[in-house]
Amino acid sequence: MKSPHPDWALAHKKPGSELRKINGRFYLYEVTSKWDADKKRSKKITGKILGKITKDEGFVESEKRELRRKACKAVSIGPMQVKEYGAYHLIHECFMEDIDLLKKQFPEIWQEIVVLSFIRLLHNAPIKNMAHFFGASYLSESYPLVNMGEKRVPALYRKIGTEREACVGYMKNYIRDHDHILFDGTHFVSHSKKIDSAKIGYNSKRDFDPQLNILFLFSSQLKAPVFYRLIPGNIRDVKAFKLTLEEACISKAVVIADKGFYSNDNLETMDALSLKYIVPLRRSNSAIDYSIVQKPNNDGFEGYFEYQKRFVWYHRSLIRERPVYLFYDSYLKTKEENDYLSRINTHPEKYSLEKFKEKVKSFGTLAFVSNIEEQLPEDIYKTYKTRGQIETMIDAMKNVLEIDNSYMQNETALQGWMFISFIALKWYYQIHVKLQNDKYLKRLSPKDILIHLSEIKKIKIEGKWVAAEFTNKTQKLLEKLNLHIT
Repeated sequence: MKSPHPDWALAHKKPGSELRKINGRFYLYEVTSKWDADKKRSKKITGKILGKITKDEGFVESEKRELRRKACKAVSIGPMQVKEYGAYHLIHECFMEDIDLLKKQFPEIWQEIVVLSFIRLLHNAPIKNMAHFFGASYLSESYPLVNMGEKRVPALYRKIGTEREACVGYMKNYIRDHDHILFDGTHFVSHSKKIDSAKIGYNSKRDFDPQLNILFLFSSQLKAPVFYRLIPGNIRDVKAFKLTLEEACISKAVVIADKGFYSNDNLETMDALSLKYIVPLRRSNSAIDYSIVQKPNNDGFEGYFEYQKRFVWYHRSLIRERPVYLFYDSYLKTKEENDYLSRINTHPEKYSLEKFKEKVKSFGTLAFVSNIEEQLPEDIYKTYKTRGQIETMIDAMKNVLEIDNSYMQNETALQGWMFISFIALKWYYQIHVKLQNDKYLKRLSPKDILIHLSEIKKIKIEGKWVAAEFTNKTQKLLEKLNLHIT
């Protein structure tokens, strides 16, 4: 996606910074991210101003920033090397299984793939800065023969992009029988004339620029993305679903789709593949019988169950001989009613009392088509609710790793770049899951963890690498992550 800012201003944007245009002038600010426990996603935190950017002078550091930098400037202690070690150590401790699989599938360039994925995860850096970040990391000591030069990196992307079979072989290791497979897609714009699959298409943002679609498969069992495919922008993800399942060799899984996936053709495709599925219906679907909700004392429902300290009622019927489950949550109904009525006052151009009366019958409901007859309605409902995991992943993909922005100018290079981005996303989400399981770490996002750990250095003194000092707070973080720095 082309930035609204001019190239001469973008040239000074670095990782961990944000470019802003204020009253016609450009300024650079510090930026970090913080995990929002309520919204279940990372949110951006804008920090102090770094300076201004002009076309003639370039970057001009702010006076306060300059004073802080000079005050904190390290004193030289002679011939000593310092390299980032903490984030490097996390990757090699937590993701050795991934690295071993990469060795198997890419015996000649597995080290380069690990380095590219690490830099993508930690810095999201452009090609021109990769050599710098590689040299500043302890990775360069572990993989001394790796070259991250400006000419070498594009060649690596192209090589990886030609080896789709090896990429698929790596991803298949994470496909499990009888897993709950969530799938979703997103898009990114590309104006490169050399990328044939960038086609004019339609998306939720009403953007008709040349674009590509990315279809992701997410494992509810492993709580991680396990497969992806790049699809031309003029092909909707539902049409590519069958081929994606065939390439991933998924034959025994539960597919949890989104509301846009429902159609008789799509259901027949999954029936033909003998797949189990849960597919939600849009509330506007005429096949849903909302008269059940209107009956007094919930007499239209067959029963209820408890979910997150609330009670949910359910009813089972048939559409074209397929089971349909209607769920009703009175707490959700009240919340949706209040939300809609408040919007009548704030957004009268979109909301009205007449529309409220039309929609109120469906408030608080969810309806699914599912062929999992061996499960109770409660189990089907709870299984669908795991879909929030893939929505969190898509959010991280866009807002943290910025996978929906690519500057690749070559089709095969784009394919290689996407594989590296997939590995970085997988690592990011695995860190996210680890944080969710610890109350202390819930206040931190994966990006926070990486930033904290990147402050841990190793120092080379008289030919020997030793760990530099770090704070008690960092030591506590290491203990929570079960990492030991020596």
